[in-house]
Amino acid sequence: MAKKALGLDLDHAAIRAAEVIRKGRNKIVSKVVEYPLARGTVSDGKLVNPEELVRSLKAMLEAEDFSAEAAVLGVRSSWVTVKIHRLPSMTKRELDKALEFEVPELVSFPVESPKDICYDYFINWQDDREVEVVVVACSRQHLNPYIRAFRESDLSLEVIDLPAMGWPDLLAQEGRRAFVEVSAGQTTIMVMLGPLFKVLRLVPIGSIHVKQGVQEAFGCSDTEAQELLSQHDLDYLLMEGQGSKRLLRAAIQQFAGSVLQTLDFVRAQERAANFRAMLDEVILLGELAELSGLGEMLQKEVGLPTLPMGQLDLNLSFQGDQPERLSSFGSALALGLRGVVA
Repeated sequence: MAKKALGLDLDHAAIRAAEVIRKGRNKIVSKVVEYPLARGTVSDGKLVNPEELVRSLKAMLEAEDFSAEAAVLGVRSSWVTVKIHRLPSMTKRELDKALEFEVPELVSFPVESPKDICYDYFINWQDDREVEVVVVACSRQHLNPYIRAFRESDLSLEVIDLPAMGWPDLLAQEGRRAFVEVSAGQTTIMVMLGPLFKVLRLVPIGSIHVKQGVQEAFGCSDTEAQELLSQHDLDYLLMEGQGSKRLLRAAIQQFAGSVLQTLDFVRAQERAANFRAMLDEVILLGELAELSGLGEMLQKEVGLPTLPMGQLDLNLSFQGDQPERLSSFGSALALGLRGVVA
């Protein structure tokens, strides 16, 4: 377990980094940084341009005063399998052995050999008869380029993880929550009923699609669209502008519809009368978490309190003032915390 770790969340055009320090029982965020990454370096979680990632990592480390050498990298992609699986109750050692044979049948990608798979799991619940595990697996061929790239940088890659699995650990209080992260190219929805994992879903709608809708509606550049998103609320964006609102409205409708569909899937599984019967709140993370009006819109749709992560009590303290747009660093913070508690 490292005393300092750098959580690295790679997205469409940025590296979000959070340095977390462990001092006794306290976990302190010493610094968060958003650093530009050339578009096309990472696509759907796959490292397309390793040389550019190495260059950007070295430039970021040179520009920023990070002291952590251990890094925890997050990957989010449709090629990562997250699956709930039940087996007869057994010891941890027996479970490890059983999953060596079970995992190749569970993954959603072609497998020639078990050696082609990288996976980890945790026990969701267990009784005298059954054990339920959550398996996270991906193809080794997609991780190897990251491993090679980090060897060329000045960082020691300690862990590669799925950022969503660390979101609940960021919050000071346990609860029944749906987490919704809007990253550049996709939305990740995860439902946790207290300590129990229920579902993780990726939807191919992200902030770049919303931004394209704003560009069409206002006839503006990418930079100007970003400024509009940061300066105005959702109602303004949907109502004003002289251009077509078709793309923007479609993106928002698909986003809200995907959240509703995912929650309804869990509701049916739990045989709950409504969302309030099974969930306490919805937590927003990512680039659009603090877009004024987005949370209010979603709250009306799902009938649950909907808040940006940055407005909640966290299991972290900050060295200095809490940074602005904290919710956009949710995954980087979760990865940094993972590095000091694992």
